[in-house]
Amino acid sequence: MKYILPFIVLWLSPTSQSQTLKGTVLDSLSKKPLSYANFVIKGKNIGAYSDELGNYSISIIKVSRKDTLVVSLIGYHPQKISLADFIGSKNLNYNFELSPKTEQLEEVFILNKAKTYYNHSIKLTTGNRNQVFPATIPFGYETATLIENPKQKKGKLIELHIKFKDSSRELYETHQTYYRLAFYTINDLGFPGQLLYYESIIIKPEIDKKNYKFDLEDKAIPFTEKGIFVSLETVKPDNVKLKSSMYLTTPSLLHTHTKKALKYTRFGSNDWSLKSRKSVFKKRLFAVPFLKLNIVYEKD
Repeated sequence: MKYILPFIVLWLSPTSQSQTLKGTVLDSLSKKPLSYANFVIKGKNIGAYSDELGNYSISIIKVSRKDTLVVSLIGYHPQKISLADFIGSKNLNYNFELSPKTEQLEEVFILNKAKTYYNHSIKLTTGNRNQVFPATIPFGYETATLIENPKQKKGKLIELHIKFKDSSRELYETHQTYYRLAFYTINDLGFPGQLLYYESIIIKPEIDKKNYKFDLEDKAIPFTEKGIFVSLETVKPDNVKLKSSMYLTTPSLLHTHTKKALKYTRFGSNDWSLKSRKSVFKKRLFAVPFLKLNIVYEKD
């Protein structure tokens, strides 16, 4: 039985020099290029990423003068520009300099380093490892999974396990994807809130490697009283060229089933939405990424 589900996404590639905005994105302090910065037309599923050298290009064929381009990267303040001045213009070059969130990073790290924790860890998982199935996610989408805190006590995340499955042999055309890992608080509405770790973590999975374990002991990532969101965003590598809007990304992220809707998604930096639709395989359950976490709680 095939479990991979095809998705349709409007991920635009440059088709004409005169309709493509391009430039570079740099760190405002160091002037170093920023790889895999996220470019998205606000409110639309149109986006791009900067390459390893900080260069970007994004088609503005299907945008209007009212549209806004948002550039974001974990650990940096986002920037917005109006596209009104670029539509119909001959000047289609624009460079960005993003300011790092250095103060927030230092504050989070120092606060968590000053705390003491129990030696024994608690293992949490989103579902049953014997009931997992792969699901492809199109480029540019971020999937945040809610991990609730059973003890409602403060702690920190020390280890994360993620499982992937090679889908390159499927019937649809496949493209290798990278994943960006992020961690968020839970806001008052139950949606992903503020970032808990201000460093961009890019995962470049190998096709034949299924299990990934991340040691986060020294990252000082808080595990709040409510819990946290663990997020994975599909990032298009530089060498991937899309020929069609119908494609699969590989390796696919393994999913499992839960009784509650725990998955939230968004395109680029747009607003989050709760995936409340039931699984196509089990009508009474929800499909969410299969994640395993090890956490330690603070000492009283």
